[in-house]
Amino acid sequence: MTDAGDGGTARYPLSPTMIMILQGRSLEGRVEDSLKGIGLSLRRLGLLGHLRRDPGISFSALARRAGIKVQSLHPIIDALISEGHVATVGSGGQGRAAVIELTDHGAEVLEQATRLIADHDHEVFAEGEWKDLGTALTRLGEALLRERTASAGEAAAPTPSA
Repeated sequence: MTDAGDGGTARYPLSPTMIMILQGRSLEGRVEDSLKGIGLSLRRLGLLGHLRRDPGISFSALARRAGIKVQSLHPIIDALISEGHVATVGSGGQGRAAVIELTDHGAEVLEQATRLIADHDHEVFAEGEWKDLGTALTRLGEALLRERTASAGEAAAPTPSA
């Protein structure tokens, strides 16, 4: 790590990792603030996104995808239910798991959040090096999605018997 040499002010290295971490924190804060205006957080947005992609997902599967414990998920889902974003289907009794579904209102809020994030994308990644970075990040995201889809397909594909 190099020092600036100007009154003891240290400079962090121009590392892509550090730049992404520092800028990511800034963007995260801005997006969180915007989402608060529509009653969401990044965690809730993620949960609603999972529910859109996989309607009828169980509590345990949703918790795994969100990287939290089922016990931690229940109060979040209870809040989303009371706000009309999601509904549970089935009682969860007699060995059956209750499933969670996105409501029409939840889908509308999810679309509002998507528009807010698109506005941030346009504002931040509109010009110069930031536009180049936005293009590179989009390509990287697409590549990661292809890899994940291919890995999931390989895991789900039956293995030929010998």
